[in-house]
Amino acid sequence: MVKRIFFALLLIFFANSKLFCNSLDFHIISLVGVQDYRVNQKFIQRLFDNQDEFLDGVGQPNLYKISKVLKENGLLKLTFGTPMELEVSFEIRQNPAAFMSVLSDVLGAMGYYYFLVKQSMLDSEKYRFVLSMNTEYAIDPVLLQEKLRDYGYNVSKIERQNVKQWVYVITQDILKYPKAVLLEKGIVQKNANLKGEYWYSLKEGGKLSISSLGNVLWYPKIVFFDENLGIIKVDSLEDSVNRTSVMIPSGTAFVKISDNYLPIVIKGGLSVTLE
Repeated sequence: MVKRIFFALLLIFFANSKLFCNSLDFHIISLVGVQDYRVNQKFIQRLFDNQDEFLDGVGQPNLYKISKVLKENGLLKLTFGTPMELEVSFEIRQNPAAFMSVLSDVLGAMGYYYFLVKQSMLDSEKYRFVLSMNTEYAIDPVLLQEKLRDYGYNVSKIERQNVKQWVYVITQDILKYPKAVLLEKGIVQKNANLKGEYWYSLKEGGKLSISSLGNVLWYPKIVFFDENLGIIKVDSLEDSVNRTSVMIPSGTAFVKISDNYLPIVIKGGLSVTLE
């Protein structure tokens, strides 16, 4: 709390000084910190001399472009030197459950496999949670924005309280799931997955015909999700089979297929057809 107040007071100071000339500077300071901004002020001013290049289509600062330029010019300090606790806070207004699922995938793809939810709060306006992890470097804000964008999320604010504490404010556009294979009527999709977890996206309903490659026996578990990754229905079989079929519930946008007990038994692949 003291650090947040100190950070806010410094921003107020800059807001009343010549250094803080517009909202672009605010976001730069939020990324590099007040002290580094002051030390590198002239260099930063040259980098962002043409400020129109760093605005989005509605005239707001483009955080991705800003953070990318800062990173490329060595102004983002992300390394600790030795392993220590990193705290990252995320705030989102829409569909927090879906975002948590997406964030787990994104962090895993970035090499962060082990983290704890240290704190979570839900009020009438937003959901906020703090992740804690032991690492030697902070999450790269450029790479994080790229990964989240693939899933239909944007970062509207980044606040670097210090190198070990960061805050991200997230907004959701149209949820996407890039690892989901699009199913189209009459087209057979054959895929393998080492984890034995298969994701598909749908634009229309019908029936799914599913068989294991190599005629492996398994216990199908099929989960149907809506466009916000809310669960619509779960179908599971208690008897082992090598093929099955199931009708798609109304409103389904995504499907996850795995095994009830040991998903890796179907790591060799599935053949799935939308009929």
